[in-house]
Amino acid sequence: MKLTEAQTKKLLDYGGQPQLKQLALNMALTRLKGIYKTNPTPDVVARCTSDLNAIFEKFALIMQSDYEWIISLK
Repeated sequence: MKLTEAQTKKLLDYGGQPQLKQLALNMALTRLKGIYKTNPTPDVVARCTSDLNAIFEKFALIMQSDYEWIISLK
């Protein structure tokens, strides 16, 4: 389970309430959206992608449904 930078950008730009089930992912996303909002550059997107992928790697067994929701974003 790895997010691409394009998928991360879609997630960071998502205007609604994310349909995420895991608290750790929600908390990380809130933090990363704040960072991205103040500096929406490709470098920040790359860093956010790295951070999110680290979470997915660590909690792969319980993150499958959240991962599937993220990759379904249009």
